[in-house]
Amino acid sequence: MTVPEAELSRVHWLRSGMEKNYILKCFSDNPTYIRDSSLKELREVDVVVFDCDGVLLDIRESYCRSVARTTTVIIEAFTGTRIEESFFDADLNFAYKQTGGFNNDWALTYTLIMKLLADLSSKELDMINEVADRSLRYETPFERFQYIQEHRPEVSIHVEGVKERLHDFAMSLDSTGVKAVDERLFSKLGPVKRALNFPGDVGESMVSTLFEETLGGTQLFQETFGQSATFNQGDTGFIENERVVVSEETLEKLSVLLGGNRMGIASGSLANTARHALGDILNKFRSDAQVWHDDVAKAVKATGRSDLHKPNPYALLRALEPFKPYKRVLYVGDTSADYMTSTRAGVLFAGVYGSVSASERTKDAFIELGCSVVAPTVNDLPDVLRTARESN
Repeated sequence: MTVPEAELSRVHWLRSGMEKNYILKCFSDNPTYIRDSSLKELREVDVVVFDCDGVLLDIRESYCRSVARTTTVIIEAFTGTRIEESFFDADLNFAYKQTGGFNNDWALTYTLIMKLLADLSSKELDMINEVADRSLRYETPFERFQYIQEHRPEVSIHVEGVKERLHDFAMSLDSTGVKAVDERLFSKLGPVKRALNFPGDVGESMVSTLFEETLGGTQLFQETFGQSATFNQGDTGFIENERVVVSEETLEKLSVLLGGNRMGIASGSLANTARHALGDILNKFRSDAQVWHDDVAKAVKATGRSDLHKPNPYALLRALEPFKPYKRVLYVGDTSADYMTSTRAGVLFAGVYGSVSASERTKDAFIELGCSVVAPTVNDLPDVLRTARESN
């Protein structure tokens, strides 16, 4: 969508048979859209809960690069083919995030690995599965990785047409994420899935372990998981490239508008990793209203339910508990999974698009979904709420 000229105050959006009217404001360098029909509810907002990655933090040079690095390393271990990390670009990331099933980057990485291997010939798959099956005699992810690397068949993955097939595969998936992937690919790659041991925690799965070592580096990995890194020997990881987006001034303004510290976090990030990147600004959010990946993982083990991660609203609803009673909640996220989470929780949603891959496509997607707010940065939220309260 082309941004209208600055003096235009309203935007009419008609697509997919849905008519929407947005007020356009420029609080910063890029436009913010406030949906007309949401103004009354936005006036009543007295609690704001945030996702973390892509909202409070710009993670394009950390998580996105960790997806690319982990995928290329594991593909090379299985086949001997090295794919350039730049191949896994913003458009590809957006295609999978748009399904709502890949809010977790471990899941995205696993999916890219499985699909790249699944497109090989039957003969090549047989050889790869045989090596993967033999690797299961080893307990740790790194031992399995080493065995696979040492005994791999030499298989060439030609990148021509591969990106198109990866995009097409994303179009066939939905918010069930890995479940939908396995329904389509497990019959071809059962031994590979078992060797990757995904879904699986850090220290169990090759995917999640290598990803977190790549993201955090050896020191943060040890601090977060209480185990030594085995794949990565670098002291620092891609997380050092992260940039804090949210400002203290924004949080102070929101506290005034909300009538106190009525701000929480419901995120798929690991708590210690987020704390490392956010620093002291994390103290601006109520500690009893912060729900992280670790908390949801504990609930999964306690209940036996594997579906509690986003887009399930479990984390968001739990983060809201300390604020009861409340009038109206605004959840702030950057993916379709976040939008689905807010819908299932029955709260308003603000989609931010300025600190994510494929920013313009993300913006248009949020508008098409009919989000209450679509903003370039979380720092526009005080102005959004103030605009709603001053509207007639």
